[in-house]
Amino acid sequence: MPPKKKEEDSKKKEEEPKLSEVNFKSKDPQTLYHLLFSKEENILWRSCDALYNYSLVGEQNKTELLGMGTVKAAIPHLSSTDAATRRSSIMLVNSLAQIEESRVEIREQEVVAALINLLKPEEGVMTHEHATKCILTIADQYTTKSLILENGGIELLVQLITDPDPLVQQNTLETIELLSADCQCRISLNEANVVTSLLEALSCEYPAIQQLALKVMYSVCQEECVRTSVKEVNGLEALLKMLTDEELSDLHEGIVQVVGVCMLDTDQLDAMKDSGCLLTLANYVTTTEPQGQLNALRAISTCSGKPENCQILHDHEIETTIMTVLGGENPKVLAQACLTVSTMASNPLVKETFTKIGVIQALMKLIGHEDQSVQEMSALSSPTYHSIARWCV
Repeated sequence: MPPKKKEEDSKKKEEEPKLSEVNFKSKDPQTLYHLLFSKEENILWRSCDALYNYSLVGEQNKTELLGMGTVKAAIPHLSSTDAATRRSSIMLVNSLAQIEESRVEIREQEVVAALINLLKPEEGVMTHEHATKCILTIADQYTTKSLILENGGIELLVQLITDPDPLVQQNTLETIELLSADCQCRISLNEANVVTSLLEALSCEYPAIQQLALKVMYSVCQEECVRTSVKEVNGLEALLKMLTDEELSDLHEGIVQVVGVCMLDTDQLDAMKDSGCLLTLANYVTTTEPQGQLNALRAISTCSGKPENCQILHDHEIETTIMTVLGGENPKVLAQACLTVSTMASNPLVKETFTKIGVIQALMKLIGHEDQSVQEMSALSSPTYHSIARWCV
């Protein structure tokens, strides 16, 4: 009897498929799908790879895989102890995550936690690339943002802002941009030193990454604590230095937007005056192209809405800069300059300066301007003009 059992075991072993006999290039996704339940790591990662390649053929293939339950079958492998299996499974899950119907399963708490674990430094570039892209597809919802916060995702994402791989950087910055719409996320990003990482990303050789970094900087700077961090690391000095570099002209608009929101804080504006940053901005207004002038004037106008800020701008003789712009030709710039005059003239000292340097005469000329937008802004500024005229009599 014992020899017979040995013979049966031997026969059973011969019947089991060997790894080399498994057709991972099969065009039948059902076959590959069933391999996702294997206990052999070599089979698991190879089947994930094959299904991933199958999904890349088109939307129809992705939909077919979703209908089979491929996402649910692949999700457990995101937490595999084998690096190759983790990499191949996240590639597959991320590919299918581009279909809206799959995201319900991916937004589950344990799945988000697994995705965040794939952001750790020990994972490879491909894993980081697909994990960040997958998180990006689900980071638009509040519940997902909360899960990312709870599972330590903010710190790991901030670390990846300066990753050497541009695709990882791009996915990370776009994810953080979505997260930064939430107040608590902005505070957590600040605690993770996001400002320092964003400033470092601005030295990247890829313009698209630089633009994204500025967009994120503008978004997170809506929070006062972030603006404080910008001041602490001399962020505005670094940004305004870039503003003087013509080779970086494609970044100037984003830089001015960031500077503008930081100027809302009186302490920050005061520091800009002392460091020479305000002078740099004033020079930029009078020497740059129209779009740059428009953005800078908007920043000045918004900032001057606070009386204490308006006083700092007056102390820096910003009225002369505005007067120079009023002599220009671009209608949009002229209209914004009129609005800036209207905002700042609430300060008596500014009124006096405007009178001395000829702003009244400039406004009178613009009231008859041929462009409708300039006429409208001149009309909007006319109460200010009349109050200045009466004050001068």
